[in-house]
Amino acid sequence: MTASRRIVAVTSLLTALTLGSCSAAASDRVEITVDPAITYQAMKGWEATARLWEYNKAEDRYDPSWLALSDQIFDRLVNELGINRVRLEIKSGAENPVDHWAKFESGAIGYKEFRRHFYEKINDDPDPNHLNPAGMQFSAMDYQVEKIVLPLKRRLEARGEKLFVNFNYVDFGQTELKGSLSHARQPAEYAELIHAAFVHLRGKYGLVPDALEIILEPDNSDEWGGRQIGEAIRSVSARLKADGFSPEIIAPSTAAAGKAPAYIDEMMAVPGVASLVSTLSYHRYDLPKPRVVVGIAERAQALGLSNRLVDRVAPVPGIAERARTRRLSTAMLEHLTGDAAELHDDLTRGQVSAWQQYAMASSIPVGTVDDGGAYYLVDVRDPKAPTLRMGDRTRGLAQYFRYIRHGATRIGARSSESAVKPTAFRNTDGTFVVVLASKEAGTMTVRGLPAGRYLASYTTAHESGRQLPPLVSDGTITVNLPAAGIMTVRQDRTLGR
Repeated sequence: MTASRRIVAVTSLLTALTLGSCSAAASDRVEITVDPAITYQAMKGWEATARLWEYNKAEDRYDPSWLALSDQIFDRLVNELGINRVRLEIKSGAENPVDHWAKFESGAIGYKEFRRHFYEKINDDPDPNHLNPAGMQFSAMDYQVEKIVLPLKRRLEARGEKLFVNFNYVDFGQTELKGSLSHARQPAEYAELIHAAFVHLRGKYGLVPDALEIILEPDNSDEWGGRQIGEAIRSVSARLKADGFSPEIIAPSTAAAGKAPAYIDEMMAVPGVASLVSTLSYHRYDLPKPRVVVGIAERAQALGLSNRLVDRVAPVPGIAERARTRRLSTAMLEHLTGDAAELHDDLTRGQVSAWQQYAMASSIPVGTVDDGGAYYLVDVRDPKAPTLRMGDRTRGLAQYFRYIRHGATRIGARSSESAVKPTAFRNTDGTFVVVLASKEAGTMTVRGLPAGRYLASYTTAHESGRQLPPLVSDGTITVNLPAAGIMTVRQDRTLGR
């Protein structure tokens, strides 16, 4: 097939999917069948980036005003939303003789000047096996740990749970100052920086990251390709292992999901790398909404498109298949406009074990549209008494996050109507959770559940987390959703206590 014919085929495919994406309306009673004998992925957490509104870009300054609301933010993130995983970032410019974060926090420089140095890499010394501490700046990382990570960790521990810390390296190509060092071309230097950060976290805080996300969005960098990621994985894994560290390795985390398959294939081709990777990750910045995407891979293949082209137009199933054949996990770890429909798509078609929208909370001007960049938003109409509210998309996400906990296993669930999309899980304590995303109001009967007492709640355009009276089941439960939205039915773990 010529390039022009491929373009026409893809265009026709997307048009057909867009026009034909509306499924049939739900009938008066939708039958949902849960099948615990069918098992899929084990969940590794709901993630947020350790980011508030400390970067005041509009006023070009450091903004500490979020600290006054920090207890409320963290309480709601953990106990209301269900966040149990955090992305702790280090920028490549941390390898630099100047502590630019300290200057920014003190007010000596503004945000614009601070940003210029984000990825300015200056070698601590010529030997990657010898660390010059003066050439590594960890004050920005320490700020995140002390002000964000440790408070979250304490709150999860109070619930009898553990915070999953995902350590993430960032090396975007967007700033003018690049420095004199390339971590992409010199994997031993990359390993030195990451190892130094791990040693610092362990020594200062007793904190050891659970995972290392090799690089954030390599397709937004200057030099990071699949081969460079693979070489970095091989180098840093050996360096960390020699000092007793064994984090899960996450890659490639491309901004465009369509680029992830090629990155995965290239990095896995580096000798020794395939046995070191734990999770294949992607972001969704190139994908249309799930109502357009569903079925695209099958239809693309029916048109005779190549596997490489299918990966570009419908990459999520390809990523999941690469993970399945290698017995790896998958994760969707950033999309600012991510919503519950995308989460369902990633859980089912991508079989992800972890998922992230983005920042924890944001302060936005009055009248500004919620862009989905943060789970919580601050209402500053009264500057003396700012209030915190869930973002518009967060309300739907909470119907999943809050009840599906770390270690839960996704199990089989099917619906008699395509207008209702179910997912079902069994938590590590044995309790069942069923989430029903429906395009309209209706009655839904769930079968295949263990007998017992159940609790249900729903979120619609006008109600958030509305709790229903307890339900007693002999294996079947019927619930009514008053409008399009998301219903969660969960087994009551307090029964019998």
